[in-house]
Amino acid sequence: MPRSTIADVFTMPRAALEALAEALILVDTSFVVTYANPAAATLLSTSTERLIGRCIDAWFTEPRWAEFVTACSASDESDFEDFSYTLQRWLSYRSERGAEGYALWPSAITDERLGTSRNEWTDELAQAMLDAVPAGTVVIDLTGTIVLVNRMWSDYWSDKTNSDSNGPGDNYFERCAASAADGNAQSAAILAGLQALTRGEGQVFAVDCELASHRYRLRAACLADGGGIYITHTDIGDTATEDGSRSDPLTGLPNREEIEALLAVELANRAPDNEVSVLLVDIDGFKEFNDALGPTQGDELLQLVAERLAASTRPTDTLGRLTGDEFVVIARGCQSIAARALAAGFASVLEPSFELADRQLTVTASVGVTTSDTDARDPAQLVHDATTAMHAAKSLGRSSHQVFSTGLRDSNRTRLEIVERLRGVAMAEHELEMVYQPIVELATGIVVGAEALIRWNHPELGLLMPDSFIGLAEDADLIIPLSNWILAQVGKTVAAWQYQDLNVQVGVNVSPLHFAAGTLATDVNAVIDSLGIEPGRLCLELAESKSLHDIDAVYYQLMDVRRHGSVVAIDDFGSGFSSLERLATLPVDILKIDKSLTQHLDSKDLQRRRAMTALCRAVVEVTHDLGKNTVVEGIETKEQLESCVDMGVTFGQGHLLGRPMTAAQLETILIQNGAHSASA
Repeated sequence: MPRSTIADVFTMPRAALEALAEALILVDTSFVVTYANPAAATLLSTSTERLIGRCIDAWFTEPRWAEFVTACSASDESDFEDFSYTLQRWLSYRSERGAEGYALWPSAITDERLGTSRNEWTDELAQAMLDAVPAGTVVIDLTGTIVLVNRMWSDYWSDKTNSDSNGPGDNYFERCAASAADGNAQSAAILAGLQALTRGEGQVFAVDCELASHRYRLRAACLADGGGIYITHTDIGDTATEDGSRSDPLTGLPNREEIEALLAVELANRAPDNEVSVLLVDIDGFKEFNDALGPTQGDELLQLVAERLAASTRPTDTLGRLTGDEFVVIARGCQSIAARALAAGFASVLEPSFELADRQLTVTASVGVTTSDTDARDPAQLVHDATTAMHAAKSLGRSSHQVFSTGLRDSNRTRLEIVERLRGVAMAEHELEMVYQPIVELATGIVVGAEALIRWNHPELGLLMPDSFIGLAEDADLIIPLSNWILAQVGKTVAAWQYQDLNVQVGVNVSPLHFAAGTLATDVNAVIDSLGIEPGRLCLELAESKSLHDIDAVYYQLMDVRRHGSVVAIDDFGSGFSSLERLATLPVDILKIDKSLTQHLDSKDLQRRRAMTALCRAVVEVTHDLGKNTVVEGIETKEQLESCVDMGVTFGQGHLLGRPMTAAQLETILIQNGAHSASA
């Protein structure tokens, strides 16, 4: 049959695409998969669910990935070949550029390239391919045991005296753990990143590292069959320049070692009238930029930011780059008040959009500030204090700054303890529990649904609300296991109510990071199937303020969960960048109007009250015209309730209608009112 074209794939019925014998993948402009047919899943040894929402960079070697992106971007049609170590085969890619991304037709060409009929990853083929990689390379199994190494890796270690071989049979994880136990934070980070891959938390892990005076980039990717990890160690140059200073290879700025050396000089010569301040500048949401743009353009953005920051510093200041998206400024002769003014100034410095390729990017930064005092002697501690203040600034929102205090240090320790307990025993010791806030049909006053809310009965800190630990869980890569625990607990409750013939719908908040991992639909559908939950009983609540910006990346996951019987709601509508136009095109059933709008419905400020009432009424009317239900959150007064009834709101939620309660307490209410009304 003739080859299909990009015009075909956007006009063919979905059933026809599913039936295509040729593998087809649709990606957006960031090369994140938005659709894959069964033939593509078979070719790539995975499932369509695991492909959706995933960037395809994991299939390529690092240099060839940049070439592939360039080839696709430079021409409407292109052909490309590469050996994928994660997929363990040669692939060719025919690509065509469309308005919203690219259509890719991958095909296997291992036999053509190797002149052999072998289709398996034999030891001989594996070794030949690994030896061709121009970087030290190892393949490990899921326990960390080294299975294969290439010649460059073996040669490197053979030159080291008093060093173990680091060859097949040795354990990569154990070596990292031993180094971490000796205080090597770099090894601890590598171990954590690799172990996250073994747990299925992502497909690729990369980090820049230093060994002696040499820098290398470690990049790890899961093998296609899920049985191991492929790790490369690419040389990215010496850190020492000819004059003995140390510089960051990407930006040319002083790196951490040079910054700490310069700080040591300043601290040795400090005086009451000659303090030195340190400002730690961290780009807000840089991971999202990097995931969307790809590593090459992500690096270009960092270079542009570095140029902008360098142009804004004083002649006596020194700008450096610590790692990733963290920059540091040594502000000489700068007291705390002046340092705070410098930090506030970075907001205006970064405010003009950055032009990158054909994009206009708005970048903000969080800044931590600390100033030397009579006890300051350790440069590393000064940088650490600025980092602590930066994390405190991030908790305030984007484009914020914070000055270090000992209270922040104590708070940072508390945050760390919370994360470690959450990682360790919180779920196992049943410290976490779910409560349910009723959703009421306003016309009848009957409870027809509920929102599931998590609480943590911490043995030392007492009852913790979600705001105290959900953000920490996201930062520590714990949100997906926590989300799956929540789904399982709520699913069991919904199944129990279903068994009692209680017609109630329960909403569960979902993290954008769960969408980004590409596993949300699979995880939700697995809970529904295992517990036999009927369609319409489980509602996924997607936070508008965090997720609608990149809704295209999760569109197909939303479609998948809806086909499986889940209902989809946009939560907190009105708290962020609200778009009724996008709402009309999304696979969404319910709109939940945020309490930040509701609280003004009984405002004593008549003008504000009229404006918010008119706004809510317009949202409700448009939503009803689109065939979707509305739930108004945060109803706390009779006046707010009456206003909602007057404007035709279908369902309401808030303390006036019912506070969060245990499943048993809500069950009593459901039995009393019968719970036979239509679900929210």
